[in-house]
Amino acid sequence: MKIRTISELQDAIDREMAWRKRELTAIKANISQARLFAKDTALRSGIALLYAHWEGSIKNIAGYYLSYVSNLSLPYNKLTNNFLAVSIKERLKQFEETGKTTLQTCIVNEIFESFDKRSCIPQEGIIKTNSNLNSQIFIEIMATIGLDCTQYESSYNLIDEVLLNMRNKIAHGERIETLSLDEERYNEIHDKILLLMNMFATQVSNAAVLEKYLVKVQQ
Repeated sequence: MKIRTISELQDAIDREMAWRKRELTAIKANISQARLFAKDTALRSGIALLYAHWEGSIKNIAGYYLSYVSNLSLPYNKLTNNFLAVSIKERLKQFEETGKTTLQTCIVNEIFESFDKRSCIPQEGIIKTNSNLNSQIFIEIMATIGLDCTQYESSYNLIDEVLLNMRNKIAHGERIETLSLDEERYNEIHDKILLLMNMFATQVSNAAVLEKYLVKVQQ
């Protein structure tokens, strides 16, 4: 998806969040209405889908932001360093793998010469969750798009030890008894993860409006 304007970015984010919120609302209702054994099944399904929406929303919205900045085609010296890092990743890999000083020098020269050129930021395969969006991978995604993740630090245990741990146990076929999960606990996790998703969507929108992708000019 090519995103060229803030309006297009906001529309993409709004669409992304709207359908996920609708489904999460339906999941919560299904759990509330289910009885006996069906409730256990609904809870297990709820955690699995809640994780899927957490991973999907972060991956896609981060990708929309990367697309927006990429399509601005600004010079690298106007952008924060993370975007240059994304762009030269393959060349850095070649630098590490080659033992030839001539090629390494050529790569270094290319990097220095690219600073005042129009950026060409790749988008495919850049935002990776590895189907395992834990706090460390989330931190790397935030570094990739150049956004601060301080406000999420208090939720890392929830992401890693609660949501992801439960999802993995469910994926491995463990019973509900091993999850310490009931409807009240699910609702608590659900509300907190949805809050994180909303925080991220808002942060990305604000980053575009406030031009957080630009290098700060020293006064």
